[in-house]
Amino acid sequence: MTENAATDIETPAPALADDPNDAEERHGRIGYGRLGRFSPLILGLVLALVVAGIWWAQRSDVPSGPSPARATGQLAPDVTLTLLDGEPLRLADLRGNVVVLNFWASWCAPCREEMPELQAYWDAAQARAEQTIIVGVGIRTDNDADARAFVEAGGFTYPIGRDTETDRPGVGPVEAAFGVPNAYPSTIVIRPDGVVDAVHLGPLNAERLGWMVDQARD
Repeated sequence: MTENAATDIETPAPALADDPNDAEERHGRIGYGRLGRFSPLILGLVLALVVAGIWWAQRSDVPSGPSPARATGQLAPDVTLTLLDGEPLRLADLRGNVVVLNFWASWCAPCREEMPELQAYWDAAQARAEQTIIVGVGIRTDNDADARAFVEAGGFTYPIGRDTETDRPGVGPVEAAFGVPNAYPSTIVIRPDGVVDAVHLGPLNAERLGWMVDQARD
């Protein structure tokens, strides 16, 4: 090959690296391809669908019951609660008394504040020979050991049980029968004739409970 021929050959210029900003503009986020810019949105949508599916599955497992609002003025369902000492307590056997059903859990801070108030009212009602029965209904999803330890430490003497007499998933049968809306504490006051007089969501003090009991007795 002649010297002139050799000088006609051009050496290719070195390739310049792509600007990362240009690459992202053309292809979306680097490493994700054209759909990369949409991946967080798609991931969020999938996560929302999964959560919704779990909620629906759990919702379908909960036994249905009347809402507390519809229960007011209706005959209370005839339910039985097993007390912590193992004795059954049938609601229908308490006719002639104003019955206060209080739904609680050991992990519920307002419940822990409320139960001494219920005990104070119970002590006063017993001293007056008042025909009022307070029944504590420990919810099924509570830890049994924690629930029992809390009752023992608090020295509560009114009837208390745990709403666990079912093999079905979800809430206990007493809670389901009254349609308690997964809000604790919840209190249902029943007249001496067995009709639901009032439903209260949230904690009560002894004074407020006394007023509700008087209303149910009139």
